[in-house]
Amino acid sequence: MAGNGQNPAPGGGTAALVPRPDTGSGISFVHFAPQPPYDERLIFWEGRNLETAAAFRLLRQRLIERGDPRIVLCTSADRGEGKTTLATNLALAFAELGKHRVMLIETSFRHASVGEVFGFKPPAGFAGQLARHRQQADAPWVVVQIANSPLYIMAAEPRCCAKCAAVLADEEVKFCGMCGAEVDLTVGSIDAVAFSKAIRQFRESFHYLVVDAPPVLASGDVNLIQDSADAIVFATRRGKSAARSLRRAIEQVAPAPVAAVVLIEN
Repeated sequence: MAGNGQNPAPGGGTAALVPRPDTGSGISFVHFAPQPPYDERLIFWEGRNLETAAAFRLLRQRLIERGDPRIVLCTSADRGEGKTTLATNLALAFAELGKHRVMLIETSFRHASVGEVFGFKPPAGFAGQLARHRQQADAPWVVVQIANSPLYIMAAEPRCCAKCAAVLADEEVKFCGMCGAEVDLTVGSIDAVAFSKAIRQFRESFHYLVVDAPPVLASGDVNLIQDSADAIVFATRRGKSAARSLRRAIEQVAPAPVAAVVLIEN
C-alpha cells in the first residue's frame, strides 16, 4: 500500500459473503478481504503509484477544508473518463484517516464495475435493494465491509440477461450473446425518491458517502440524484476528455456545487 500505511489493509483471506446484522442500524454487514493481484484502478494498494495516491490525499484535504462535504458525487461527462477510479480512490483516501466510516455507493446500474474492482460479486446489489425497499421499507440493507477497515461498499449488481443470467458487458447491447434473448434497454434508471430515502438512512451510520454516479451526458440519472449530494467532483482523462463535453456536463448539473475537476492519468 502507498503512503503512511493507514489505508484499509486488504489482507487476511476472503471471508464468506454472509450478512451479519448490526443491531439498531437496519444494516447487515458482509466482510470481504480482497486478495492480490489487485485491480490497477486501486491506486493506493501495493504502493502502485505513490504520486497519484498523494494527489487523492490532496483532493481529500481540499474537500475537507472547503466545507467538508459529507456526500460527494463522483461523475464524468462521458464514459471511460475515470469516474470509478476517482470514486474508489477518494473513498479509500477518506477511509485512510481511520476516524470515520466511509461508504462507497455505486449508482451506475447500467454499467456496474465497483464489485469487479474490489474482486467480489455483490451479495445483494444496490439496484435490487432499492427496489425491495420500495415494498419493504424495514428490510435490512446489505453492505460489504472491506476487511476490518472503515471502508464499506454498496455495489450495484452486474446487468444480466433476464432469461439466462449471462452478464451483459455493454449497456447498449440489444440481444444477449449467450442465448440471443432481447435485452430490455429501459432497465437501469435509478429511483430518485428511494435513493434519497436510502441516503438519509446511510448518513446515520456513515460519516462520508462517496457516490460513483453515471456519466452526466449518457443519461439523466445524475440529475435524479444530484440533490442528495453536498458536492460534485468530475473525472476527466488525459487524451480522451473533451473540454466542450465537460462544459456541457457542468451546465447540465447546474446549479449543483462542482467542487473539483480531477485529471485521471492513463
